[in-house]
Amino acid sequence: MIELQGLTKCYGDTRVVDDISLTVEQGEFCVLIGPSGCGKSTTLKMINRLIAHSGGKVLVGGDDVTTLPPERLRRRIGYAIQSIGLFPHWRVADNIATVPRLLKWPASRIAERVDELLALFQLDTDGLHDKYPHQLSGGQAQRVGVARALAADPDVLLMDEPFGAVDPLTRDALQVELSRVHRQTGKTIVFVTHDMDEALRLASRVALLNGGQLVQYDRPAELLVAPANDFVRDFIGRADLGLKLLSRRRVEEYSRAAQRTRNNALASASITWQVDADDRPMALLGGRLGEPDTARTVVTPEWTATPDMSMKEALSRMVWFRVTALPVLDSEGRLLGEVTMSGVMGHRP
Repeated sequence: MIELQGLTKCYGDTRVVDDISLTVEQGEFCVLIGPSGCGKSTTLKMINRLIAHSGGKVLVGGDDVTTLPPERLRRRIGYAIQSIGLFPHWRVADNIATVPRLLKWPASRIAERVDELLALFQLDTDGLHDKYPHQLSGGQAQRVGVARALAADPDVLLMDEPFGAVDPLTRDALQVELSRVHRQTGKTIVFVTHDMDEALRLASRVALLNGGQLVQYDRPAELLVAPANDFVRDFIGRADLGLKLLSRRRVEEYSRAAQRTRNNALASASITWQVDADDRPMALLGGRLGEPDTARTVVTPEWTATPDMSMKEALSRMVWFRVTALPVLDSEGRLLGEVTMSGVMGHRP
């Protein structure tokens, strides 16, 4: 989908991007990350020719971007930035409709697309359709900005630190939202950030840059277990490599069969789940830190797990509630298995 071949950008004698080559496959979520001044935003802007490159090639869908008229190229590529840039005198619906109107879509098609995107980004409530940017929260405005970038159904979405100016809670919610939208649309996304936790959470591939050069381009788990050099280890953070790796692992990878009982008796296993007639866990028998093996602890929603939960979150719940295991539940709350602290320790990276 996107191919950079020896991409270079010079300002005078200074190479701010130095011979970068990488491929972003269709549907991938590629994150460009690195220290300030490493060339990540410049690289992003050369993809849609907001900045002209000095050497090498950029191919989008097999087309050399220098052979395409800039307007045609940019209408194939959505672009979202940190400052959003919504038109203050236009309503939300009008902002989202900007590019389809430039493309002279029929009014009925534009209205349908706006409604589709409002629903996709969960903006179809509380009359948001008719509100102006100053009436939106920071998170709502950012979602409108991303919706606008996707309005003409582009092949590629470029995002330059889009969540950098929002508070941590809003940022977390936007990351969840973007992951969901990526899964639903299958768009190819290239995303710039300086936050390694954000990169590991969102990316299917991470490109780590330093001094204008590509240091490592890999899947997040590989970046963590096989960093290319000390710079990569230090940038990721040596102190919590294990926790960062667990943030990329799902509970289903660590889940195992669980011992059940429908009475209050501990079975032969050291951990037994008391379940009701519908196989929903009611209590943990054994497995509580600092208490006898016979201790019975009522299961609460806060210390259960689902197959798609990150192992970092599961381990955090075990530590917080002082238990050595969590029940893994399906969407109906039935017991699928269990994930244990010893299982985490015994799992190979």
